[in-house]
Amino acid sequence: MKLSRRLSAIFDMFSGEIAADVGSDHGKLIISLFEQGKIKKGYAIDNKKGPFTRLKQEIENHNIIDNVIPMLSDGISELPNDVDSVIIAGMGGRLIVNILKSHQEKLSNVQRIFVDAHNGLYEVRKNITELGYHISKEQILLEDGIYYEIIAFEKGAKDCLSNDECEYGPFLIKEKSPIFIQKHKERIAQIEKIISEKEIPEKRRNNLLEEKRRLESIL
Repeated sequence: MKLSRRLSAIFDMFSGEIAADVGSDHGKLIISLFEQGKIKKGYAIDNKKGPFTRLKQEIENHNIIDNVIPMLSDGISELPNDVDSVIIAGMGGRLIVNILKSHQEKLSNVQRIFVDAHNGLYEVRKNITELGYHISKEQILLEDGIYYEIIAFEKGAKDCLSNDECEYGPFLIKEKSPIFIQKHKERIAQIEKIISEKEIPEKRRNNLLEEKRRLESIL
């Protein structure tokens, strides 16, 4: 099964034996993890009947419904106790945080959380580390003109992250990959254009200048 570059990055980063893919959508990732031998068992979770029906059919088409179990459920509210790794990809950061914090008791056996948040990365890093996890890996990639940051959290010693590390990623800041630099240079150029072309309130202008200063400090 062919995966997008984004899903391939999560696939490569993943470790664990029994996984739950929350918001599984088409099920490509969780199916690939099982068929490629990276997991012994999986749960494909979706909370909407239409996508769930299509998800279940896809799993049945692969003849693995006893090994990759579709669940019509809201987030991790009914997460099985044998799950050791959770994947939450393709959602906003605040929604991801809400899913995890609304049912923290379900995380007692979860050793790893893999996140692909489309926004709200500061909230993701800050809140998941406060749940008792630390960041073990990060990757940034560009696909179809969109930047994605994939983050792996592991249960254990809690990270004490700075504001810049929460916003931009401790591993990404250290690595300074070409894509990381490109993403933030584009944002700096965007800020400079806004400031030069528009009459904006002083508070907004100062916030943009502070953001520009922070970006320049990590590059």
